[in-house]
Amino acid sequence: MTLLSLRRSGAGLMRLLPLLLTACVASQSTGPAASPTTASPSQLALRVLVTGLTDRDTTGPPLPGAHVCAATPHGEERCTDAAKDGTATFTLAPTTYLLRVEGPDPTRWMPDRRVIDVTGADTAVWIGLPARIRISGVVKTDAGAPVARAQACAHPITRVDVVCARSGADGKYTIEGRADLYRADVEGPPGGKLVPQWAGGATFEDNSPVLDARTEDVPDVDFALAAGVVLHGTVRVNGATIEDAQLCTSTLAAPIGWQCERTDKHGAYSALRAPGDYWVWALPPDRVRATGLWYNRVLTGVDATAFDLSADSTLDMNLPNGPQIAGHVRNEAGEPVPDAFVCVDTPFPSGRICRPSGFDGAYTVTTRPSTYVISVIPPAGSGYLAEYWSHKRNWVEADAVRLGTGDTQVDLVLRRGVSVKGTIKDKRGLPAVSATINFGDPRTVEAAAATDEAGVFEVVVPAGKYHVDVFPPRFPGNLVGREMEIDASGAVEIDIVLEDIAP
Repeated sequence: MTLLSLRRSGAGLMRLLPLLLTACVASQSTGPAASPTTASPSQLALRVLVTGLTDRDTTGPPLPGAHVCAATPHGEERCTDAAKDGTATFTLAPTTYLLRVEGPDPTRWMPDRRVIDVTGADTAVWIGLPARIRISGVVKTDAGAPVARAQACAHPITRVDVVCARSGADGKYTIEGRADLYRADVEGPPGGKLVPQWAGGATFEDNSPVLDARTEDVPDVDFALAAGVVLHGTVRVNGATIEDAQLCTSTLAAPIGWQCERTDKHGAYSALRAPGDYWVWALPPDRVRATGLWYNRVLTGVDATAFDLSADSTLDMNLPNGPQIAGHVRNEAGEPVPDAFVCVDTPFPSGRICRPSGFDGAYTVTTRPSTYVISVIPPAGSGYLAEYWSHKRNWVEADAVRLGTGDTQVDLVLRRGVSVKGTIKDKRGLPAVSATINFGDPRTVEAAAATDEAGVFEVVVPAGKYHVDVFPPRFPGNLVGREMEIDASGAVEIDIVLEDIAP
């Protein structure tokens, strides 16, 4: 049966840490109180409890035999092994120590290093060691030749500490890291002109499978890299190069979305791609008054020409100036809302452009003359509703804005709503990345959201009761969607578990 739990907003997951009731309580003197002239103690106790650490950062069992060393700033080091209860005890001179901890089997546990202050009184500390896992495989070309010095990286789903390793002459690599959920990618060696790839042959991280390395190693994560070609050139406005512009390409070979590169301080870009035909679109940064341009020198995608990138090529893009839609983003109290994204597109979508609001709520979007619909994406966690102008729930109902050759002002007001957040995962606890969740009634959609790389979503809706449709991600394609009803009279959290197609 599919699992669903609703819990009130603000409830948190309690993580239980070890209770150091006896072994890790600083000793207390029962003698007479010391006089102001009593000398500082010459020896202090340091007690270290070493346990395992789960992928959720909660404590595991004690690790007897863990190797614990304490070193002074002068390099003098003392070491001992943890007892059966996982506790290592030192008697030390008061000072600051570098504490180094290794598991009883260093091949199974990640080490830990930290600075401990042992100066004022006896000290107790808990250290959790995560299990050590290995992600391994072979990097080859699509012709089957091993690729040496390729860089393979494992990206934790919820952490930022990416770990990488280089492949050997035989193309084999091994990444060592802490037990967790990962995605992996590979880049070819410098100058190799091999197209980077995510595990599973994916172009983007969201389409790559999650590697479950919470309890065991993950072998056979192999890659076959295709030889690439380079598209390079400059992006200019009125003949002057511009930094931080985007040069975006989309292959005609598969519906995999846009890949974008930023220009450097000289206005230059370089894009390594698989050979083929591409749509090419150049966009200025938000500080530059210019409009986007498609190849070959046209303002709309429907008029664009595919670029033949069968070999290394040069393409310079010179962006034209254009009129602006400008204004301020404020809340209902008239206060500015910074860091919102104001997005414009034609009623028949031809390329959405989004620009941020500044500290004073001001925004500007430069584009070509046309009729537009405007939407606002509020800052994450702000509690504001994402809406179309003016306070419409979708692009069909949105009020149109006509932009001619002159500038147009549109001020936007954000309303507050009710936060609905949670997770979408499969029965194994793996996140369903890029799953979509719609809120409304069986006929209309009031609001929608998509999960991030950790399977987390958050959306703000008007208070009320909703029919909810959950759609699984396209990749890996083994999950079944579901429907439910929720009461969002106040903020709620939803944890959703999707069933497998074939249990």
